[in-house]
Amino acid sequence: MKKLTWFNNVENRTHPWEGLGITWLTTALNVRDVRAALDFYTDVMGMASIAEMEGDDGDLLFARIRYRGTNLTINKEGWYSDLKAPQTSGSPTPFIFYVYVDDVVSLAGEMVQAGSTMLNEPEEMFWGDLRARVQDPFGFIWDLAQKI
Repeated sequence: MKKLTWFNNVENRTHPWEGLGITWLTTALNVRDVRAALDFYTDVMGMASIAEMEGDDGDLLFARIRYRGTNLTINKEGWYSDLKAPQTSGSPTPFIFYVYVDDVVSLAGEMVQAGSTMLNEPEEMFWGDLRARVQDPFGFIWDLAQKI
């Protein structure tokens, strides 16, 4: 039997939409305030703003951000779908973002300073990562990890 690895199914194909790189999956985050979320994810977490779209009233309805080749969109609650933002529903999302970063301790501290909640302090995991679990001000949970 052939030994499988976590990475043997990675495709190296160009995405059909120029500018989206090799990312074939985009996660959409619903929030009450797109501007606040965009500022948090770019200023605190170091993501790059790719595109923004305002409504007729000048309120930001949509933003596309990127973290090291992975795209996320930020949508104003009620604009794109009827899904509620975690901060409106009162419950965190039933999923966790597991993201590799350069410095878990520093980023977790910066996120807390910017209004996030530390759920699990940085800890060495049995699989060789240093990991902290943080809930951002918008209700999304992030496992920040770095190889040790």
